[in-house]
Amino acid sequence: MNLEFNIAVHLLTFLVKHPDARYSSGSLSERICINPVQLRRVTRKLNDQHYLDASRGKYGGYQANEVTVDVNLADLFELFNEERSDGRIFTGDEGSDCEISREIGTTMSKFQQKENDILINYYKSVKITDVLDDVLKEDIHETI
Repeated sequence: MNLEFNIAVHLLTFLVKHPDARYSSGSLSERICINPVQLRRVTRKLNDQHYLDASRGKYGGYQANEVTVDVNLADLFELFNEERSDGRIFTGDEGSDCEISREIGTTMSKFQQKENDILINYYKSVKITDVLDDVLKEDIHETI
């Protein structure tokens, strides 16, 4: 899980709750508690996948569409997990004299792939509407 995945889930859940409204990136970034640059990086990918409607101009903004409610979290997880290059995540050195150091990166890489597979399988059964239902059960005191 990473911040962009969380932003995408938060954004789509909010838009589904307010299906007839269009929100500017400034307004959404305030509600999601992120900066507009982070929001636009996520909305660009979501728009490319047709998970929301985006329009430019003075009266532009973002709005849920007929697809938004049925987006499953597995698709979002994969979309925002594919470009992760946060630097080095494995220890060791394949050229090392130490057997553990030589092989640990390969082993941990296999574990990481299994971890991702487990998360994807879990998220396949969760849609944006499920997130909204869960959030609404937690707190019914939202103000707009």
